[in-house]
Amino acid sequence: MKQDIPIPPEGMPLPAQPTLIECGEGMIPLSALSDKITVYPIYHRQGYEGATAEAYLRESAAARLVRAAEALPPGHRFVVLDGWRSYQVQTSLYEGFRKRLLDQGWEEGESLQRLLGKFVAVPSKDIQKPSPHLSGGAVDLTIEGPEGWLDMGTAFDDFSEKAATRYYEDNPPEQDEERIVRANRRLLYHLMSEAGFVNYPKEWWHFEYGTLTWAARKQEQAIYGGILQLSDKSG
Repeated sequence: MKQDIPIPPEGMPLPAQPTLIECGEGMIPLSALSDKITVYPIYHRQGYEGATAEAYLRESAAARLVRAAEALPPGHRFVVLDGWRSYQVQTSLYEGFRKRLLDQGWEEGESLQRLLGKFVAVPSKDIQKPSPHLSGGAVDLTIEGPEGWLDMGTAFDDFSEKAATRYYEDNPPEQDEERIVRANRRLLYHLMSEAGFVNYPKEWWHFEYGTLTWAARKQEQAIYGGILQLSDKSG
């Protein structure tokens, strides 16, 4: 069972930034794609200006998400929290997290910028160097079972060390509740990895396909540049 297979350490990326050649794929709305996928547009629900009530991914990324969903155990489905993310929303998230850190006592400077960069991609309008979600190749998601969302150990957008995908691999559980969390993370990780996605190691919920990060990890060519307007690529 996938829940019994440990999540492996992150592989080493290429030292140089991969080449990006935009493939031209459109974006697909996810809410009606499969009965094994539901959309919970978290930033829209939280009231972020510009956030949409639908979630979108590029065509091939969406197809791979369906492939992963079809391998879920009976009675389970994916809950997509976010897909393509506009520059406007990315900027709001970045500035919101920056304000939280300043309120916690951090001071402006390189240390603050490094911490910010670990958890929230720097907003960019450069379509050749886009933040992952701007490309339409990144998805944030969890799993819902018969009794609700599976326990993943932290909430979405938790920036503590426990949000790291391998936290319960590096810190072996001593309690049954933590073993369940580890099993749930393993299930999500292996389903998505086997469908061709790569995970961002500091966030159990974040996976990418076709992006610059994906290309570096897979030693492939990136195929998804930035999409500044939803209408540019939506099908």
